[in-house]
Amino acid sequence: MTKDTKKIIVRTLLEIAAQHGSLTIEEVSRRSNITRNTIQRNFNNEGIKGIVDYINGNIVQEINNQIFRHQPDELPLEIFADILLSVMWEHRDEAHIIYTSDLPFKPASQTVELSFSWLGERYERLVKEHRLAPIFTAKELVRFYNTYIYALLSLWLSSDVPVEPSVFKPKFLYLMKISMYDLIYKGIGH
Repeated sequence: MTKDTKKIIVRTLLEIAAQHGSLTIEEVSRRSNITRNTIQRNFNNEGIKGIVDYINGNIVQEINNQIFRHQPDELPLEIFADILLSVMWEHRDEAHIIYTSDLPFKPASQTVELSFSWLGERYERLVKEHRLAPIFTAKELVRFYNTYIYALLSLWLSSDVPVEPSVFKPKFLYLMKISMYDLIYKGIGH
């Protein structure tokens, strides 16, 4: 299958989801004029979920391609935010539909694998440093972190008119830096 065919399938799925239409492979096939078997075969035989994973996977890969050019001690939160927010802004239309429709989007399934040596080492060290074992492993800590980031991004990009990255970035940085205790519980019960 050519990239153009995949683009047609993705665009068709996103159009159906935006219209709150029938989210089935049959409907995607009908509207795109691409056979059901071709769609299934090229999206891991996972139906709509396979197409959604493909869309999200491409966005995650684009982010990772930029992030993993840096060593962990060379990637302050501000640079991470610039990379993340600019890529997500480029894909805001897809993200908005994914975050606000009935598409089967599960961010935890798209976590970064610990195959990058510095990432694995860093998260193993964090698990020990914060005494999270045996409750959390390094992989689970990465999943927790990614889920938190997805929550912030979905709040931003699911609004009817998301603000530009330059406006959102200070709030993103604030929420990344403040503890949940300081944000929600500080001052309660004193």
